[in-house]
Amino acid sequence: MNSKSIFVLKLSVVTIFIARAYQHFFWDVPYRAILWYENLMRPILSWFQIDWEDFVSNTETDTKIQWIIKGIGILYFITSILVLAYNQNSKKWIKVVITIITIWQFLVVFLFTKESFFQIGQYFEHSLQLGMPVLLLYTYSKSFSLSKALVFLKVLVGLTFLCHGLYALGFYPVPGNFIDMTISIVGLTEEQARSFLWVAGIIDVFILPFLFLKKIAKATAIYAVFWGFLTAFARITANFSADFPLETLHQYGFETVVRLCHGLGPLLIIFLLKENKTSKK
Repeated sequence: MNSKSIFVLKLSVVTIFIARAYQHFFWDVPYRAILWYENLMRPILSWFQIDWEDFVSNTETDTKIQWIIKGIGILYFITSILVLAYNQNSKKWIKVVITIITIWQFLVVFLFTKESFFQIGQYFEHSLQLGMPVLLLYTYSKSFSLSKALVFLKVLVGLTFLCHGLYALGFYPVPGNFIDMTISIVGLTEEQARSFLWVAGIIDVFILPFLFLKKIAKATAIYAVFWGFLTAFARITANFSADFPLETLHQYGFETVVRLCHGLGPLLIIFLLKENKTSKK
């Protein structure tokens, strides 16, 4: 990859990690979905001779969990800085730290999916958030191939938009915030908002196959850049309060930042398409 593509890739990974760090510091990540799961935790606690009832009733337990969550947030933040400095000549420990957080991302998304009653679309809607750090690690590996990286990125973008589209289409229950944001930003009625989302969902579903059609791949990626950034910034735009601007940014800012990869991913596809074409010549 050339320097411009590397910059977009790193920016994407940094925004993902920074947003998750902020979420760990100030908001909730559903680790308790596992920690309060008795069938799983009771045998583990028994191994350490900790009584399950004492574990769940002790107020100090929750305080310790909060500190652990903040500690994970600090690790996310440190990793985001390491990503900026990461290159082929970086020391091994830097790669190890990035790899650990990359793997940890899969657990975090699993927890979000558990909260959504294990809807598989919820998991793969995070494909770009999961895959961009993987792509960064692959970029600096000895086996790196530009064409393979491009295929991998197209799949990540396509799956993210496909699953987003499944929610907009009503394959899964349409999230209330999808409707509320559409009404707030576009000024539609609820019925019109549902129709708008249905059309957008149809387009989202076709992004995956269209990215693999040579003649329209670039045009598809351009649309995905526009729609990806639009849906990311919709979190702030739809909920912005002129009376409480900082509170709005605090509550919805990280949700926008973590989704910037939905626009940066397709943008990277455009750059890599050009690179791949040039390299073949």
